[in-house]
Amino acid sequence: MSYTVDLLDGLARLLDSAGVGTYRPDGVYEASETAITIAATPPAPDRCICLSAYPVTDSPVLTDTTTGIQVRTRAGPDPREVDALDDAVFDVLHGAGPYQWGAAWVQLIFRASAVPIGADDSGRAERTSNYYARAHRAARHLE
Repeated sequence: MSYTVDLLDGLARLLDSAGVGTYRPDGVYEASETAITIAATPPAPDRCICLSAYPVTDSPVLTDTTTGIQVRTRAGPDPREVDALDDAVFDVLHGAGPYQWGAAWVQLIFRASAVPIGADDSGRAERTSNYYARAHRAARHLE
């Protein structure tokens, strides 16, 4: 596919295989599951992990790149639930690597920051954590 698609899909599958949540690319989840989604948080189920990528830095002469991954978590009204979900993601991702997911050659993943972001319109507590993936990303003008 592409670097960003492969990176997010790989991360979602890694979290799924570790039992943190359930990743289904078709986006169909049961109410009792913790959904792992890419780029958008669905209205249900209540528990959700949403992954989004953004560029941090790219070398102008090498394939070295650092990509940020926002991990937005949501759980029930008790903020401790979303804290526990965020901790489970941290346990899997922080210090992890190396991985090769298609076009994404990831050397190291680590958390750069985290903050609670309050409750959504349905009263469910949310947090966001930002991870950095140090990786290699092929580009037309780089070798």
